[in-house]
Amino acid sequence: VLAAGVILLLLYILHARRHPAPLISLPLFKTRTFSVGIIGNIASRLGTGCVPFLMPLMLQVGFGFSAVVAGCMMAPTAIGSILAKSTVTQVLRLFGYRRTLIGITVVIGILIASFALQSPSESIILLLLPLFILGMSMSTQFTAMNTITLADLNDDNASGGNSVLAVTQQLSISFGVAVSAAVLRFYQAFETGTVEQFHATFLTMGIVTVISAFTFALLRPGDGRHLITNRDKKKKSA
Repeated sequence: VLAAGVILLLLYILHARRHPAPLISLPLFKTRTFSVGIIGNIASRLGTGCVPFLMPLMLQVGFGFSAVVAGCMMAPTAIGSILAKSTVTQVLRLFGYRRTLIGITVVIGILIASFALQSPSESIILLLLPLFILGMSMSTQFTAMNTITLADLNDDNASGGNSVLAVTQQLSISFGVAVSAAVLRFYQAFETGTVEQFHATFLTMGIVTVISAFTFALLRPGDGRHLITNRDKKKKSA
């Protein structure tokens, strides 16, 4: 999947250079915040995209829970994601986009790695809190990441930027599932138990997510500040 994505990207670059009016112009990527946002989307979602795939699978295959219980265990993540929407602006106002994205991505990586500590002998209730916090963290990350990606685009390239972002989100989630499946398959080659294989996969994907946080170090401390300022002005005028 990754190889196919890279090949398609290279083919499009060749096409865009030759075509006088490509669907998505290459100068769009000269906007620094846009390029960082797109790269961050791909890099960070390699880890976050694994959770909806690996967690229910580990609960069923490794822990022996039913499909219904395994599916319902993802509910805290959805609830946390919804509740976090009301706090994202305050977080960004306090820390800024750069520090928020670096910090929240590290937190997500640690949470994903922490699932390697779960075992069938422990109460399933102990999974609810980290899954809830993970949902809040992922929602904060996605909102901040998406807004900073489009922050500095103008009217001429905003449409193309939205299209690239939408496609990138779908592809990066698929990449995350593909990579986590490949990592799980790699650990299955070792003579270990099923639960240990899932633990090793979660630990690996958590490390990958933490490393991806350094992508957002390419942002500047003041990037995206005008978005918060404009929002505050609109509130005051209303």
